[in-house]
Amino acid sequence: MDRIYADALTIPGLRQASISLGLREDLVSQDETGAEHAQFSKLAAIGVAVFVSSGDQGSDPQQFGSSGIQVEYEASDSSAVAVGGTTLALDPATGKVTSETAWANSGGGISTRFERPAWQDKFKDILASKRGVPDVSCVADPNPGAFVWLNGKELSRSGTSWSAPVWAGFLALISEAREKRGKKPLGFLAPALYRVSDTAAFRDITVGNNGAYKADKRWDAVTGLGVPNLRELIAALP
Repeated sequence: MDRIYADALTIPGLRQASISLGLREDLVSQDETGAEHAQFSKLAAIGVAVFVSSGDQGSDPQQFGSSGIQVEYEASDSSAVAVGGTTLALDPATGKVTSETAWANSGGGISTRFERPAWQDKFKDILASKRGVPDVSCVADPNPGAFVWLNGKELSRSGTSWSAPVWAGFLALISEAREKRGKKPLGFLAPALYRVSDTAAFRDITVGNNGAYKADKRWDAVTGLGVPNLRELIAALP
């Protein structure tokens, strides 16, 4: 993150990054979350959105012998954009979405470490005083998974470690469209996303669960605000 910060100061187009790792909050020390939060906050302050995978073990990530309802860090950091996962079906003839539900393994829940950021205030009836995870979602289900061609071999990759970099790609497209229209960069993306959460910019995912939490109307602890209608999102962002 030090290198990303240094590069972003001199590379105007570097406004998105992704991180595909996580660990239960109760297994991460307060010192570590404090140090990393300082780094995320520095990046957010100069307008870099870091998208972090919410995890691939549902609401109960069982890691190193620990179990119980937990969110994963770094996705729970209040200066990151947490990305959950969906199960997506497309019409093979047209490419149109035929169905999209919450992916059963999508990480999500309520943080025990971070207070609710101001941009989640409209959902304080759900979140109370703590940070909710994820913020947004994208396809993650390994069936069929992402197509990858590496070193002459066809591979399939999946999980929220796929969803997070896809969202970084979305922001690159959003930034490109804004530049062509003479608009300023958005800065840290999360507040802007929540401002347009009740518009056509998002397709709300209302079916499925990740164990303890169900997908529902508005924000939920499985898919967040939902998945983007990218054309509508570009148009809706101020």
